[in-house]
Amino acid sequence: MTTLETVLIGAAFVLVAVLWVVLYPRPRLQLSERGFLDRDLRLGWIGWDEIEGAYPPSVLDAEGLRLRVRPGARLLRRLRRRNHSAARNGAYELRLDLSDTDISPVELLQEVLSRTGSHGLHGNNRPVREATAGNL
Repeated sequence: MTTLETVLIGAAFVLVAVLWVVLYPRPRLQLSERGFLDRDLRLGWIGWDEIEGAYPPSVLDAEGLRLRVRPGARLLRRLRRRNHSAARNGAYELRLDLSDTDISPVELLQEVLSRTGSHGLHGNNRPVREATAGNL
């Protein structure tokens, strides 16, 4: 196979991937009764039972939400190798980027807290009293 053929095959793969995204758009974030799916995380469906708590974003992270994963959750087995040490220590958190979605961090925080039955966490693990814009 020549270099030109290799380049053309690579370009064809890129073109197919771009066309797939353009022709078959899917929502990036989906919520359901059993959990949620964020296509950017590439972890598949994450059940509400795997989430221990949530807390609002920091000032630098204004368009996202942090979710604390329960120790021993099935989700931890699907993580990339570099994240395993944090997961083994029980300190794994997911960062959801909501910048290109229609849902606000406050709405998602309220949904997560109602589904998980937790009171939520601030970054320092203090309970969140109420998910309002004042807390963010």
